Amino acid sequence: MNNKLTSPNLFSDVCGIIEQGRQQAYAAVNKSMIETYWNIGKRIVEEEQNGKERAEYGEEIINNLSTQLTHAYGKGFSSRYLRSFRRFYLLIDDYEIWKSRFPNLTWTHIFKVLRIDDETAMRWYLEAASKEMWSVRTLDRHKPSSYKNNKESSSPLSPKGKNGEEISLKCNNFSTLRF
Repeated sequence: MNNKLTSPNLFSDVCGIIEQGRQQAYAAVNKSMIETYWNIGKRIVEEEQNGKERAEYGEEIINNLSTQLTHAYGKGFSSRYLRSFRRFYLLIDDYEIWKSRFPNLTWTHIFKVLRIDDETAMRWYLEAASKEMWSVRTLDRHKPSSYKNNKESSSPLSPKGKNGEEISLKCNNFSTLRF
């Protein structure tokens, strides 16, 4: 048996192939999760629209559905998450627009942005995170000051992009824009 190590080129090439495969698998899983969560949100909204008293009925639907899904699938379908799926759908109700404008964002990006109360700010952060390829950590660093600075200033006091350039997104672009 030969105990010689493989050539450095072979090892390096195979490591690259493995890493590329892992990245592609991660991207596919993330895309599928986002589409699934968006569709769950859509279905919840459709069900609520058939109800008489939307607010109470909607909360009841979410709580009952959460109990049933948690029993069937385990963690990940709490009432809090189901409300987030619903809010995600209501924020951007056309999935094709989502796919074309924000293809690089993960569910973690979306979930963090959905915690913001102001819908215009949510849209601003999604746009900035996508355009500037922000990691989740970078997104956390920029909340909430970046949007506030852009909203209150005539010149953008934007966060810095990857190469140190200023991000020139102004929130007033979203006041009339509907995704």
